[in-house]
Amino acid sequence: MIAKRNHTLFSTWAGMMYRCYKPYHSHYKYYGAKGVTVCDRWHDFWNFVEDIDNHMENGYLLYHKSYQLDKDKNGGMIYSLGNCKVITAEENNKLHHDKQQRKVLAFNDNEKMEFNSLAETGKILNIPRSSIITSIKRNSRHKSGYYFKYVS
Repeated sequence: MIAKRNHTLFSTWAGMMYRCYKPYHSHYKYYGAKGVTVCDRWHDFWNFVEDIDNHMENGYLLYHKSYQLDKDKNGGMIYSLGNCKVITAEENNKLHHDKQQRKVLAFNDNEKMEFNSLAETGKILNIPRSSIITSIKRNSRHKSGYYFKYVS
């Protein structure tokens, strides 16, 4: 049997586990810190390989560097066989970019403005992105007088 660390899917599995459970990982803040987890079955590497090889549609494509595992098949917060699909790295990057480009509504007693992204909101209103995010999370008025919320 091939050693776990030498298996082609090891880096995919390890990356998933680290993003979800290792606070020092650079992407933990987007995954584990937001409640994203890995199903119990996939905590065992060999169960992960078995499911990818035998039960996941197009799972064999994960053996190629240009494909990635995407957990958002059902809008879920868990990496599992039923919640994941295999997509190209290009598709995954576009999905990630689209999620980051959420529209923002800025409003006060006199006006409402819609922006295409947090970056655009901050640039036009001259407010730091982090301040806008804090205002959204707290559902509070920013010192500029605006409330902010994401537009669906």
